[in-house]
Amino acid sequence: MDSPQSVLDMIIVGFDFGTTFSAIGIAYPGSLETALEITVLKDWPGSNGITSEKVPSEIAYELIKQGVKRDSSGEQISGSGPSAHEIKWGFEIGPNDTRLRYLKLRLDERQEYPPSVTKETLDALLEQSGVSTEQAVSDYMSMVFKQAKDAMILKFGEAMVSNTTIKIVLTVPAVWSDAAKDATLRAAERAGLGTNTCMISEPEAASAYAISSINQKQKILSVGDNLIICDCGGGTVDLTSVKIISLSPLQVEESAPGIGALCGGAFLNLRFEDLVRERIGSDDFDSLCRRKPRAWATAHKEFEENVKRNFDPSNSQVEYDKKKFYIPLPGVPDDPAAGIEDGYLALSTGELAEVFRPIVNSVIDLVERQRIILEKYDETAKALILVGGFGQSKYLYKCLKQRFADEDPPPTYTYYADELATQHEGPRFMILQPDNPWTAVVRGAVMSGLGKDLVVSRKARRHYGITVGRTWDPEVHSLKNKYWCDLYGEWRARNQIHWCINTGQSLPVNEPVLFEFSTRWDFEDGYPTSVKPRIIVSDDLDAPDEFEESFETRTLCRLLTSLRNVPRKHFQVRTKNRKKHYKLSYTIGVLVASGSLEFDLRVDGIIYGKVRADYE
Repeated sequence: MDSPQSVLDMIIVGFDFGTTFSAIGIAYPGSLETALEITVLKDWPGSNGITSEKVPSEIAYELIKQGVKRDSSGEQISGSGPSAHEIKWGFEIGPNDTRLRYLKLRLDERQEYPPSVTKETLDALLEQSGVSTEQAVSDYMSMVFKQAKDAMILKFGEAMVSNTTIKIVLTVPAVWSDAAKDATLRAAERAGLGTNTCMISEPEAASAYAISSINQKQKILSVGDNLIICDCGGGTVDLTSVKIISLSPLQVEESAPGIGALCGGAFLNLRFEDLVRERIGSDDFDSLCRRKPRAWATAHKEFEENVKRNFDPSNSQVEYDKKKFYIPLPGVPDDPAAGIEDGYLALSTGELAEVFRPIVNSVIDLVERQRIILEKYDETAKALILVGGFGQSKYLYKCLKQRFADEDPPPTYTYYADELATQHEGPRFMILQPDNPWTAVVRGAVMSGLGKDLVVSRKARRHYGITVGRTWDPEVHSLKNKYWCDLYGEWRARNQIHWCINTGQSLPVNEPVLFEFSTRWDFEDGYPTSVKPRIIVSDDLDAPDEFEESFETRTLCRLLTSLRNVPRKHFQVRTKNRKKHYKLSYTIGVLVASGSLEFDLRVDGIIYGKVRADYE
């Protein structure tokens, strides 16, 4: 952890790499006496002078023909020749370009995709562009960071940027697997972001900014209050529950394990596309996208920037209101049967409500589940804080307010997402939005880079453990795990699990959990130089006692642990059953940080260095 003084001499960069949009926040603390000024980038290449606090998380590759370039020795220069790519990204991408979008979803192989998008579709576009997911993500991050660097030079001057340490705080979904978080960090390193990069979960970053913002302006929070943070992004919706333990300085502890799912605003866009496809016919829609890509790009832009944020049907207990929404489709001929007239596609409130309904239902379900989890920890929410791009939706806000905040039970309006309304009636709580909900995550990432821990204790989201051998007990162990051990001279059971961290366990910040290992080697092989202990993880609520690889319970990683710095006195020479062997008892310190896992090697309480994880 950086010292308070060293952080003041750094430029802090928050990097919110999102599913649909990404953002950059920059600050130079300079002094504790001055208020932190966070600059969110608004100028992007290709935006034609129009400012935006975020840039599309999209990249396009175009094969360009160029002559082969050679160095002085006659060798071909890497990157030259007929296979070179021209890269466009963000707002630079034109309607005729093959754009790669939703790349972030491909970083986590364990996520279940909604019906509107498939891994196969994304992989086909990657193959068509001739790049891997990792390369595309790294290239995109590199382009965004270059823009951030240019903005820093413009703000602080080239000399200061060149001579000042830059600390980057990268955000990741809390719902992601540890392997996906590690893949994100490796992509950032390949993109040239440097080694001074750390990660924070998106809901925790949002908490840092949102709670501070609300507390400064509204003064409605008190010590002991429980808050549910609902970060509705483009791809993921992440929820976390925190309890305020101090207002000055502001500090919270996670009061229940968080949850999340793929039900963000990007899937509204995909459902909107399905609706238009249904209205005009699948073949005609595909033809439209090929012949008039600008027309569809215009329609998509109208839905993204206006309809999605402002869709807010009026209250009616009988039927949908009669309001029509007109989506521009310039250059498309009239088709009264499809509802196209004068270059506009007319959509009813009811049709758009069907676009929103499943996604809003999923968010309501997540909030309901988070509330129930919180109650299991004997806590009750005072408020839900809504952030993120989809969190700006008036319709989502209204549905959440009707479901959880209003005193009367939710009415069964036909257009409200009300299927879950009668499942569980708990205490009501406020629905709050901070200033700048769209950029709450990136602003919170910058704040966290100052080294001031808002969260002092977290709850484990899953079980972590190790496999061990135990004396065979036919009443306890499976027959398939039974084996004869010459060293012990007895029947033993392999693949037994010792859980070191359990779901819901409180984990104080900066306090590693110690995983104890004991390993033996044949004496004839000499002193060992490395070991690769295995870490097991389980998403099951009731974690099993024996290990069998499955989707829920699996190998998380192997820890590539060098023993070269461990003094030989720690390698005990033992003899058992007339066999000589080395025995080493050692400990792996496991720190469950906000956006990552960190490991170190310890022997007899002395730390012998960091340990690298090889994720499976």
